[in-house]
Amino acid sequence: MLNREKSTRERENVSRYLSYLYLVVLIMGVFGSPAIFRNCQAETVEDGLQRIMETANEILADRSCPCLCGRSLPGSPNPPACFGCSAGKNEISYVLESLEAGKKPQEIIMDLNSPIIIDVFADYTDPHLAQVWKMVKQISKDLHQFRVVLRAPCLTREALRALKLVECSRLDGKCSAIQEALINHQGPWDWDTLIRLAAKNGQTQEQTKASINLVDVKAQVAKDQQHARERGIGMFPAITINHQLTSNTAQAIQRKIGEILRKESI
Repeated sequence: MLNREKSTRERENVSRYLSYLYLVVLIMGVFGSPAIFRNCQAETVEDGLQRIMETANEILADRSCPCLCGRSLPGSPNPPACFGCSAGKNEISYVLESLEAGKKPQEIIMDLNSPIIIDVFADYTDPHLAQVWKMVKQISKDLHQFRVVLRAPCLTREALRALKLVECSRLDGKCSAIQEALINHQGPWDWDTLIRLAAKNGQTQEQTKASINLVDVKAQVAKDQQHARERGIGMFPAITINHQLTSNTAQAIQRKIGEILRKESI
């Protein structure tokens, strides 16, 4: 009896550890980087944050990657898992940030079950991104759609720096704030400027510098570039709704979303 109870406790401990490890891997996109755990202070995995991670794990456990590859979310222990997908990472960050903001799990699940996913393909350095992003976010908000993903092809070294900064911010829950700041940033794009920008939006310079070399975005960039080619994208910024290329106009976006929602309601 005692041995059985001990075995049960051990399985529960392993399960809790794997849940935490799973979420860290998902959020950061860092594989085999023990320095991440050294940099995490002990209190970050206790009490409120621990409950958020456990709830997020319950919400995400059986979900497929929203890129519709038919695989589990990136980093999932349920093989096969999608690898390096920004759409999957965005879904995970959305869950964590929503829970931290006090949103109820059932509301989050309803958001994730939306039949609409909007991908905006553009680099942070694209001078037209801010205008397109603002338009898409406003339309999606008006229509109660929350699955909007920025897919950065990283066509320049400066664009790659910006993407790495965003990925560094996922574990600290600052991803959305720093992403919005980068979208509205008009340059310059050197590291010192980007690190200061992150600091203005809640991520300390020490946090950024500690994690910047631990983040590997090669697979993510390759995946986003692959999806851009598969969807016939030749110019950026570009918008796809449920993988279908859509004109960069408010009318076209509203019409496409309306068509999908009407079909779903039948």
